[in-house]
Amino acid sequence: MNEELFLVPDDFRAFMQRVVAYLDTPGDEKFLDAEDALQDTTGYGGRIEPDKFRFAYITRDGLSKWELPVREAAIRDIADGLLIEIMGVRFDIVRTKQRQPSGEPLLVWGEYVDDALAIRDDEQFLVAIDGLQTASFDAPRMLRVWSAMDDQCVAVIKGDACALYVVESVDGYGTSTGDLSRNESFEIADQEGKPMTVPWADCIPWGVARLALAHFMRHGELGQSVLLEGRIPSLLLMMGDIDRKAALATRGEAPSELKRTSLPRMSTPIPAEIIATDELTAPHDVEAPLKMEELSAWARRLIEVLYTRELIEIGNSNLDEITYQLGGLLQAHGTEAQDSVDTAEWLANEIGAVRGITRLFATGGDLQIALRRSREA
Repeated sequence: MNEELFLVPDDFRAFMQRVVAYLDTPGDEKFLDAEDALQDTTGYGGRIEPDKFRFAYITRDGLSKWELPVREAAIRDIADGLLIEIMGVRFDIVRTKQRQPSGEPLLVWGEYVDDALAIRDDEQFLVAIDGLQTASFDAPRMLRVWSAMDDQCVAVIKGDACALYVVESVDGYGTSTGDLSRNESFEIADQEGKPMTVPWADCIPWGVARLALAHFMRHGELGQSVLLEGRIPSLLLMMGDIDRKAALATRGEAPSELKRTSLPRMSTPIPAEIIATDELTAPHDVEAPLKMEELSAWARRLIEVLYTRELIEIGNSNLDEITYQLGGLLQAHGTEAQDSVDTAEWLANEIGAVRGITRLFATGGDLQIALRRSREA
């Protein structure tokens, strides 16, 4: 790529001023050595050598992206207004024509191999995103959709609301526009675990977003029902460079059947709270069924006991999701497993298969001890 002269605009200068302020912050625990360690609404960047940084800057019209290698001294000169031009490489963001369809569209909603679906038809796609929307009432969900032309859209779903971010398409990028009078926001971790703030003003009704996502999956654009603004969170800018081939290279081939994905586990019914009632035929020594919050607390205590004894390994998954799944197992089999080795061994196998638990080393006997110790607070 040939370098061109980049005239420093005011918003990039302001970005460099914030970078300098961060560099001058006291302390040695600064996060700099990543491609997107430093983020701004205008772009992102990071340190690539001891005294050299590389930044990506998105022009205000959304048509171009500049790649700008700069040394720390130049960053400070730009921030102070002493440097008004540098050399960089310009890339066009908006494609001049649509790519030819190739392969199947792709849906991804997590970091595991089975958190993805190679889409065969519209019905399968709608069932999948409806399942993710149902799960989002417990916690917000992020999904990524690639069309067969490698257009890409990111959706953040929270209950009946959904924010849409087009990160790659023939028309460039954009963000859905909802109720602009709302100034609140909510937090979510992206699929690499990085925190992201989602303004409620970006959210539109799920019914509209659902059909728009299906349209995007087929045609590479959201359709006329969604109003887009030509901006995008800096955290998502890099995603536009990742097509289906690159995404699958890091995670393995996506299942093409819903039953082979993680969605069936995600849709497991939440253990229902059973209200204990006195019945004339019930023995007096029968314990009242545990409430949902009691099951969750028991699950957390059990994890703590197993972890303390080095009998369990847990990945980076959400602990609430693990305890939710574990609570369902404890409700059905926890009491029986305390008295039956066979049940305890079966339960140990089931716990080891819970999503987010990397390995369980506990035998049936180990689990019985842990169940008894964690049963009461």
